[in-house]
Amino acid sequence: MARKTAEENRRHILSVASGLYYARGIRAVGMDLVVKESGVGNATVYRQFPTKNALAGAYTQERADAWFARMRESAGRAGDARGQLLAIFAGVVDEITAPGFRGCPMHNAHTEFPDPDHPAHQVAVTHERRVRDWMRDLAGEAGAPDPGRLADELVLVLNGVYATAATLGPEGPARHTLDFVDRLVRAACEAPGRA
Repeated sequence: MARKTAEENRRHILSVASGLYYARGIRAVGMDLVVKESGVGNATVYRQFPTKNALAGAYTQERADAWFARMRESAGRAGDARGQLLAIFAGVVDEITAPGFRGCPMHNAHTEFPDPDHPAHQVAVTHERRVRDWMRDLAGEAGAPDPGRLADELVLVLNGVYATAATLGPEGPARHTLDFVDRLVRAACEAPGRA
């Protein structure tokens, strides 16, 4: 059997940790369980991730990068900027209806690690800013007279959808997501000078 490269080991450990962290919470999963479930030696795990904080930060970054990849792919199938904004939320609806949905990994990590110096906390904050910036750019392209305001409103909806679907399920208030976002975007883009 061929030995895995360091990068293959890293990806495997991160994949195992990602599943455990998302399902159970980062604090609830010890490094010993990651070692056991990954099937690699203790030294291999710690060579790739010297501390649990390093692994938590890598997990949160991996989840943030994966979110952007999925949402950019979803948005890329839409035509104009308005369609792209709606496509992002269509992607979110797909996420909240998936088996095992447990809320937004960024919010979960941010809640578990309130210390602003913790790597997972920093990734979560950076991710939220990137999401807002992307939505602001799309809102501007869509013709919103105040793209920053529309982006703020969409981020509030996004975070509300994740939180509400995690507690009340996708058939609760989150079921109205796409209709609400469509109305919000149309109202913002079709009302010049909206204050």
